[in-house]
Amino acid sequence: MKKMIPLIIGAVLALLLIAVSAVLLRRWSNPKRGYDVVIFGDSIMAYVQDDTSVANMLAAKTGLTVGDFSFGGTLMSLNSANATLASHRNSFSMYALAQALLSDDFTVQRNARVTDPATDYFHERAELLEHLDLKKTDIVIIEQCLNDYHCAIPVGDENSVSCYTYCGALKGTVEMLREINPDIRIIIVSPTEKWMLDGTNASDYDYGGGILDDYIEAQKKTAEALGVEFLSMYELYKEVSPVWTDEETGEPVVGSGYTVEGTHPNYYGRDAISSLLVDYLGK
Repeated sequence: MKKMIPLIIGAVLALLLIAVSAVLLRRWSNPKRGYDVVIFGDSIMAYVQDDTSVANMLAAKTGLTVGDFSFGGTLMSLNSANATLASHRNSFSMYALAQALLSDDFTVQRNARVTDPATDYFHERAELLEHLDLKKTDIVIIEQCLNDYHCAIPVGDENSVSCYTYCGALKGTVEMLREINPDIRIIIVSPTEKWMLDGTNASDYDYGGGILDDYIEAQKKTAEALGVEFLSMYELYKEVSPVWTDEETGEPVVGSGYTVEGTHPNYYGRDAISSLLVDYLGK
């Protein structure tokens, strides 16, 4: 048995060397890079990943380098109903992504089990995120709010510190990003307007944590308290588009002019969002 000990130790060291070499090789072959703009968001930003995504439209219209690190269905906060980071809602939440960026440790995201519909791009995008260098990035746009509303996450206020509240997670996220790059420009962006399938507006529907307006107002106040920028997209569709008409009934379909089903932006919605960002960044 004693003769086997050196062999076992040698095998363990060899495995460790292989693992370390693999990590170093991955980092060497994919060095970290910065962008003019990076976007973090939910499915409002990540509904498609092709040339007509908000991020790619923004890049095409401005000539800026834009990194898209949006994950559909995710929250700003951690969801106490899924209190372990093993839940992809938590492991890909904005707060958890900020933790990973600050510690430069993406083990949680790398090992997350993601099986929900329309999440097949998560791990590929998370791998790109590992190579994001926020120290070489100028602007961060954060659009995370709608799913906190859907999940009835407690809103909190600008003094909240718990990552299980919307405002506390927003505050913690901004603090972590500033620790990485104190000079980075941070823009908090509200959700667009939302309608339920029956036409009910999110301003009139409470999932248990408040109406969407409550979250947006708290978002705005927390951004102001943190000294970061706030851009509202909530009235965007009303400003730029009429609704469409249902071909069978002849009735107007609320929000459909710029959405697929009252929530997710269609091509025209993504074009409107990217144009709003172009105008805002041009100020």
